[in-house]
Amino acid sequence: MRRRVRRGSSIIEVLIAFVLLMVAVGGLLSTSNAVAKQMGGGRRQSIAAAVAQSRLDSLSSLSCSNLSQSGVASATRTTRGIQESWVVTQGVNTAVVEVTVTIPRQTKPMVYTTIVACR
Repeated sequence: MRRRVRRGSSIIEVLIAFVLLMVAVGGLLSTSNAVAKQMGGGRRQSIAAAVAQSRLDSLSSLSCSNLSQSGVASATRTTRGIQESWVVTQGVNTAVVEVTVTIPRQTKPMVYTTIVACR
């Protein structure tokens, strides 16, 4: 009796290969979704840091007597969809400026603090 040589693959082998391929593609898609979410969060945090830096720069440029005025000492604003609030505390020859930035869809606000030397 002669053995017949098999050529090609059976339908079962093709189905198994297809299922393995779909599992691998599904894993790649879920990973890319997580990366996209992290990049979006990083973008929002970068914008929030820029908003806070801008507010700190504008308040640092004022004199200490102007910083103590009621309209400057504490306030709240929304810039580019990010809520910022700041408080200025007077010290001895210094003023402490604290900017709190709240990012949408993030539970914990970011706080930036700087000390301004009074001249």
